[in-house]
Amino acid sequence: MNGELPSIDSLRAFAAAARTSSFKRAAADLHLSPSALSRQIQALEEHLGVQLFVRRNPGLEITAAGSRYLETVGRVLRELEEAGRSLAGAGPLRVSALESFSARWLVPNLPAFELAHPDVRIDLEATLRYADLGRDPVDVAIRFGVGPWEGLHAEPIVDLLFFPVCSPGLRDGDPPLRDPDDLARHTLIHVSQVPNAWRDWARHVGRPSLRGRRDLVFDHVGIALSAAGTGQGVALSSSLLCAGDVADGRLCVPFDLPVPSTSTYHFVCRPESLSDPRVTAFRDWLVEALA
Repeated sequence: MNGELPSIDSLRAFAAAARTSSFKRAAADLHLSPSALSRQIQALEEHLGVQLFVRRNPGLEITAAGSRYLETVGRVLRELEEAGRSLAGAGPLRVSALESFSARWLVPNLPAFELAHPDVRIDLEATLRYADLGRDPVDVAIRFGVGPWEGLHAEPIVDLLFFPVCSPGLRDGDPPLRDPDDLARHTLIHVSQVPNAWRDWARHVGRPSLRGRRDLVFDHVGIALSAAGTGQGVALSSSLLCAGDVADGRLCVPFDLPVPSTSTYHFVCRPESLSDPRVTAFRDWLVEALA
């Protein structure tokens, strides 16, 4: 390794490749050709004298040395971006949120935040994966779980109750749904990220041995609720996610037996970001709006 510093372009290429585990996807993100990005990574490896990635087929695997280097590169790129924004004025607040929360609550309610804070522009990334605040260009994330997340500030922003929902036709069909015991003759719809939700609900309502006639499993809350709305089975949801479907008559609550959820949505950011007034304004609005 010589005394010169690597170029910013090569560091961006390295961070993008680490984030996507793919030269092709990283190149697309940076508007480069895969061969150009590959040459930048190769030049960076030669400059450092270490191998940053193991080339797989398909994809990439970052090495231990690459992971250590990425911690510093991510911090440096983030600080450079923040320094640039401070010179040019505050930029957009970059928010990463799960697709279900984004589509069913955040996007419909964002106009209220924009009205209250016209000087703060939100750039929203709706995703199925958790943003890595150590290296992704994100200021704030909305995560679902119990926390905490090491090295990050995380706080729950809403208390959730969950309960069965289904289509009105399924509720009134043959066999009907009148009480929890009727679930044994119906299909139960599960979401893979919360595999124990039905077990926990059944235990809380005094039916620990409850089993459905069959099970359907989806990896997305929105798809699970769509399946329930078309009569394919009974799902579990909360008012936060299904209120619109219930109001429109696509879903109904066959029996009113809500159970408190141990997992909930959390506001997550880097600890130092709490000094950013855009971040605290967004957090305070979320807590108030979800109360």
